[in-house]
Amino acid sequence: MTAKQALHERIEHLSEDEAEELLARLDWESTETETLTEEELAEVLAGKREVAAGESVDGEEVFRRLNL
Repeated sequence: MTAKQALHERIEHLSEDEAEELLARLDWESTETETLTEEELAEVLAGKREVAAGESVDGEEVFRRLNL
């Protein structure tokens, strides 16, 4: 089986949502630069504002709250 055949077989078993996610990942990974969309940049800036306002917890606290 060729690589293209194996890939085609795997794709046939994906849900539409899985295929959409995979396509987005392939598109993202095929770009030479890592630029954010305006929406992604807005999310990053919102996150930074939340951290600055003390509206976040660190990873260790998350694990403690989850009893992990």
